[in-house]
Amino acid sequence: MKKNLKIGLAQINSKVGDLQFNFSKISNLISLAKKHKVDLLCFPELALTGYPPEDLLLNKKFLKSIDTAVKNLEKITNGISVIVGYPRRIDKKLFNVAGVFVEGKLQKEYKKFHLPNYGVFDENRYFEKGVEPVTFTIHNHKIGITICEDIWVDTKVINERISDDAIDLLINLSASPFSLDKQKKRLHILKKISKKNRIGICYCNIIGGQDELVFDGRSMILDNSGNVVAYGKEFEEDLLIKNINFKQGRSSVCLSKKDNSHYLEKVLSALCLGLKDYVYKNNFSKVLLGISGGIDSALVTAIAVKALGKKNVLGIALPTQYSSDKSLNLAKELSRNLGFKLRVANIQGIFEGTNKLLTDTIYGKTAQDTTEENLQARIRANVLMATSNKLGHLLLCSGNKSEISIGYSTLYGDATGGLAILKDIPKTLVYKLARFYNQLSPDNLIPKEIILREPSAELKENQKDSDSLPPYGILDAILELYIEEGKSLKEISSALKISPLLVSAIIQKVNNSEFKRRQSPPGIKITAKAFGRDRRYPITNRFIDA
Repeated sequence: MKKNLKIGLAQINSKVGDLQFNFSKISNLISLAKKHKVDLLCFPELALTGYPPEDLLLNKKFLKSIDTAVKNLEKITNGISVIVGYPRRIDKKLFNVAGVFVEGKLQKEYKKFHLPNYGVFDENRYFEKGVEPVTFTIHNHKIGITICEDIWVDTKVINERISDDAIDLLINLSASPFSLDKQKKRLHILKKISKKNRIGICYCNIIGGQDELVFDGRSMILDNSGNVVAYGKEFEEDLLIKNINFKQGRSSVCLSKKDNSHYLEKVLSALCLGLKDYVYKNNFSKVLLGISGGIDSALVTAIAVKALGKKNVLGIALPTQYSSDKSLNLAKELSRNLGFKLRVANIQGIFEGTNKLLTDTIYGKTAQDTTEENLQARIRANVLMATSNKLGHLLLCSGNKSEISIGYSTLYGDATGGLAILKDIPKTLVYKLARFYNQLSPDNLIPKEIILREPSAELKENQKDSDSLPPYGILDAILELYIEEGKSLKEISSALKISPLLVSAIIQKVNNSEFKRRQSPPGIKITAKAFGRDRRYPITNRFIDA
């Protein structure tokens, strides 16, 4: 006779390459699941190694360590069934595996069928494709296994597998990174498969920040009618435990809730988690950044304070003759509001001395141009990096996606840092996030005047961003269509009803700035296509796209 199954989904925050840490976390959750009398406990894709391990998978010592850890998993899985994701070399081929441990024995290993090789994914570089479906039985229930991309391909393929194997429940181990609207896409696919096959699905996703990627968790259990009967937490570790009643097709306790959090809240949470994990997983505890009195550095500071605490954030204002009193006063107001420590160091003397050195000894007196502007930015970077070296703080870069797209930044200047939090955040979204932050934190506000004032680099007299750029609303619309949607000049011009000459100029700026982006800090992926792993253009490129 078939009985209910008590299922556990353990969405954990693994550390890439730290097998001891990850094994310990897995072991503790197995012990906890046993106390709750869980029948089957599932961990995410590559939970044992963290995702993505990249070229660690080419390291023989690393692969041997995985084999040892898998043997040790057998020792801690008595009295429970557990599915764990890990890479595994089998017959001289490397596979992305879901290991099924039953009563202290590695019973079966499912090898991932479909290897993603687009966007941020590069699994064909490392793994061979699996070809054999794997099922196993608990309490007379036949359970099938898939790994992440296996359910994202043509659903006809997965439907045929489910039908052929005659399974009662489908498990999917995932390492699915966050991006805007990603959860809606996951839910659509899972519901479609569940309804078509009248089958329950357990979807277990990893959480945490790993370099440019943030994984949001949000594991789910669906009944055989496609209803979500349980959600894991978002951007937090969680052990989701539910009874699955196969007769009713739904859990005995239904805790269904809509995914109704505001998209800006999701973005803010992703940025905070990405920053926090990047800092702590790289053995930092504190951060610093330059405070200009502008909105970008203000938002980065607010995110840092929210993620790390005000005592772990140091701001440094570095004014010159071109910096307005208002900018410095707003920087001080931001410091008072958010509670972080602010230091002020006027660099006018260094700027004048360096400029004199250059004109007197190298290239003589010339008309002022962007050389002098960039010199100020690079002096600031030197001061900030010296402070980073001396104090051991991670330097944060405040550049946003709009500026980085078109090269509106100074290489080795304001583009300097260990992490660029806003690298995938367009300027228009920066403003929305700042306003949203103030709604969430009315006692720790970004000064309203910072949000309202016209943006300026303040590197020469009366400078404004609008002197060099179109309005950010127009710029960001062009960039979204070109970078994220891959539209042509003609298509963009037609869709936005703007001059093809303007579109052409922006596209040329994007293409000519690849050398800057290649040398910029990593940033946190938020949109459908971020710079870095998502978009890989050559620096030396003679193709004319505009």
